[in-house]
Amino acid sequence: MRRLIILLAFIVLLATIMTYGVYEHKHPGETRKAYDELLNEHLVLISRYEKLEEEVEELRRELESLRANCSELRFKAFEYWKALMLLGNRSMVLRLKVAAPYEEGFKYGVIEVKIPLWKYALYKVCGDSKRLGLDPHNDTVLHDIVKKVRKWLIHEGIFDEERFANALVSIVQLLPYNESAGGYPVETLVEGGVCGNKALLAVVLLRLAGYEAAVIGYADHAIIGVCLSKPPRFAIKLGRQYWTPPQWVDDPEHDAWYVVFKGRRYYLVGSVSHDTIGSQLGVEAIINGDVVIGWPYHGEKPEKIHAPPYREE
Repeated sequence: MRRLIILLAFIVLLATIMTYGVYEHKHPGETRKAYDELLNEHLVLISRYEKLEEEVEELRRELESLRANCSELRFKAFEYWKALMLLGNRSMVLRLKVAAPYEEGFKYGVIEVKIPLWKYALYKVCGDSKRLGLDPHNDTVLHDIVKKVRKWLIHEGIFDEERFANALVSIVQLLPYNESAGGYPVETLVEGGVCGNKALLAVVLLRLAGYEAAVIGYADHAIIGVCLSKPPRFAIKLGRQYWTPPQWVDDPEHDAWYVVFKGRRYYLVGSVSHDTIGSQLGVEAIINGDVVIGWPYHGEKPEKIHAPPYREE
């Protein structure tokens, strides 16, 4: 289009020169002036065209942006509509079991958490929570759990760094194991889930509480690794029978199980069985070193595995 306009402008200019060619011999000054005026007009038109072309391109970009925004709004409206049609504005109240170790075993309690049904339904139906403005790893429901677990420990007079971490993990361990459920953390809270769902939920809660934590994977199983400022004194000795009181390790510095990643100790704890942080899990895959660091990392290998009495790197 631009080339066509330039060509037409030159044709007009050439025709004008030819028309006034004879006249030029008699009135050279006037012909030259007319030529200069036409040339200037030609340049002005070219400049205007280029400016209009830029404006058209800008409008085209704005149109594409509006189309994308319209698509996002349509998607959100449809997903919200599905959720609201399912459950309206009601809420469910979960009574979550919580446990913390102390000298003679475990102290148990219950915390109550309210989950809006529309939010639960939205997590269930949406394929991409980010597009709906949801942050499944930073949900207010999860923050509420962290707050209430801390409050429960303080009320019981047993709050400290290790017990707080163990209590958050226990929330997940004491949820039902459910192979047909789980997904986003809020879904796992409501339905239970498999080891991967439960490990992810535990790590999310720990990180919201200020701990450095990660999902630890081996074979087809997932557990939890969490950093503490000192070795866990409530790590359970190898060979525990779950119907008997736990026996704490004699030397937390030496006996607790952990992996080292990026120079930090991640003490291990199960996501399904009710273990405590640093417990001697007796898992062959860990002993053999078949371990990777999962979410929020990307499957890296640990620098060291400490699993006495089998492996003491």
